[in-house]
Amino acid sequence: MPTGSSLARKAVKAAVLPGGIVTRRRPGDVVVLLYHRVVGLGGEIDTPPALFERQLAALADGERVLTLDQALGGDAGGGVVVTVDDGYRDFSDTVVPLLVRYQVPALLYLATGLVAGEGPGPDDPDALSWSQLAEAVSTGLVTVGAHTHGHTDLSRATEQTCRDEMARSRELVEDRLGVACRHFAYPWAVASPTADRVARELFDSAALDAWRSNRAGAIDPWRLGRTPVLASDGMAFFRAKVKGRLDGEALAYRLLGRGPWRRP
Repeated sequence: MPTGSSLARKAVKAAVLPGGIVTRRRPGDVVVLLYHRVVGLGGEIDTPPALFERQLAALADGERVLTLDQALGGDAGGGVVVTVDDGYRDFSDTVVPLLVRYQVPALLYLATGLVAGEGPGPDDPDALSWSQLAEAVSTGLVTVGAHTHGHTDLSRATEQTCRDEMARSRELVEDRLGVACRHFAYPWAVASPTADRVARELFDSAALDAWRSNRAGAIDPWRLGRTPVLASDGMAFFRAKVKGRLDGEALAYRLLGRGPWRRP
C-alpha cells in the first residue's frame, strides 16, 4: 500500500506534469536517466528490481538508447542515456544481467572508495569488487566513469581536494580495469568554479544538473543535465521523464522543502 510520503511525491509529479507538455523531448534532445540502487529495500533512490526491468524493457522497445559517447558525438536523432551512480553490489547482481537481457548500454559513475578494499575500515558486504566491475565492462554494454573517490561534496572543496578526488577516481578505474575513464559526475549534483576547472582538465564531460534534459544544439558536455529515476515514479511518471516532461520536479521539491536525497 502506498505510504503518505509516496503519495505526496506522486502528487508533486502530477502537479508539474502539465507544464511539461511544452518541454517534452524534441528531435536531437538527450535525456540522461540517473539511477542509484536497484535493491527494493525502500527509499526513493532505490528502484525495485522488477520495476527497473519493466523500465529497461520499455526503453529497449520504444526508445533510442545511446551511450554517452554517442550522445556527445552529436547523434542527430537524440535519445536516452542510462546512468547509475555510486557502485554497489546490486549493480553486478541485478543491473548488469538486465542490461544484457535487454541489450541496453549504461554508464556507471563509480565512487571508487566504495569498491571492496579501497575504502577505510572493513569491507562493506554491499561493495562491488574490481573483478565484478571487469565482468561488467566485458559485456560491452558498461562504461565506467568517475564519481570522486570518497563521494565528496566538491562545492566547498579546495582545488587540491578536487584534483585529488577526481584524479584518484579516474586513475583507479584506468589501472584496475584497463579502460579509459573519460566521464565524471559530481556527487550530490553540486560543483563550484574550482571543481569545474579541474573537471575540464581531467575529463571529456561532467554531469551536474539534476532534473534537466539536454536540448539539441545547447548541450554543454561539462554541465550535463540528468533526470533522477525515483521509486515513486512507477511506469507512468518514468515514461514522462523519458519524454522530458518532468524537468520541473526539482523546483516543486524545493518549494515543498522535500527531495529524494540530501547532502550531508
